[in-house]
Amino acid sequence: MAGKKSYSLWQSLKKRFAPKNKLAQVDVLRDEIALLTAYSTDTIYRLRYDSMKYDYISPSIQRLLGYSQEEIQKMNLRSLILETRIIANALKPLASFDRLEEARKRGDVNKWQADYLMRTKSGGQIWVSDISYPWFDKKGAIIGSVGSLRDITERVQAETLAKEEIGRLANTDSLTGLSSRSYFFTKLDDELKRIKRNKEDLSILIIDMDYFKNINHNYGQQVGDTVLKGVAKIVQSCLRGTDTGARVGGATYGVILPETPAAGGFWVAERIRSSVAKETFKLGEENDLFGCTVSIGIASARHDQDIDASTLYKIADKRLYIAKHTGRNQVSLDELVDIGT
Repeated sequence: MAGKKSYSLWQSLKKRFAPKNKLAQVDVLRDEIALLTAYSTDTIYRLRYDSMKYDYISPSIQRLLGYSQEEIQKMNLRSLILETRIIANALKPLASFDRLEEARKRGDVNKWQADYLMRTKSGGQIWVSDISYPWFDKKGAIIGSVGSLRDITERVQAETLAKEEIGRLANTDSLTGLSSRSYFFTKLDDELKRIKRNKEDLSILIIDMDYFKNINHNYGQQVGDTVLKGVAKIVQSCLRGTDTGARVGGATYGVILPETPAAGGFWVAERIRSSVAKETFKLGEENDLFGCTVSIGIASARHDQDIDASTLYKIADKRLYIAKHTGRNQVSLDELVDIGT
């Protein structure tokens, strides 16, 4: 009974306060729409294709771009667009969307959805989402579109940060914090191309821990991981900001030294080798300390050489093999290189 009474009360109120004629109903509807568009965070528009201008755009355009309704209706909004990303095109930036625009005018595109990087009246930049549908005349011909604009700057910034973080994690070794193996080879390939353009030299180091299997076997993997991280920290501390340190295998590290000939690479390698040899590591909760050593192989490339990343790595790996099999805890490079004193 309570439900029926509430419904009856609603019906009586509706009849009492409802507009008495259709003209009044139109006025009420117009007022409601005006109120909605004035306070909506979205900007509602109606765009004519013959002039590519807006015959209607809601007042919230001023909050969005800083321009008044009158200003926007006198200009082509396309002039404010700095970059366009069509949703249907996997958000890839477009140099020109003329063909898509023509397809839209023909009615081949039922729903138009794009993101724009736009310039505001104050000179700032914001990302705006545009979603619209065809606008037909009484004969069914397409004369424009009806849609909405929304500020999505915060969303785009959040997505960009998320992508950067994903990329960083993909390029980083989770244990040591150094670059990953895949990033090392990508970076090495890029650097080999760069030295040809800039006529520079480049060196790489392949660093491998001596008897690391014994550390894992005697002290356990947890201690082994601590040592791996400690050695990685030493390697990184010996590098410049332009150098790249990576973990390229279980107990193997790679280093890229741009603008560095083999002689310079030797002294970086020797600094890493001696620093590791001096370091001591704590054995779990006990006070026992132990040390470890590394062997290092060096290879270099000149700008006038035709050598790829894989070949250069193999050369350094061969030098590492020599260092391992002639005593360990040493640096090996081409005997013809003059390292100075």
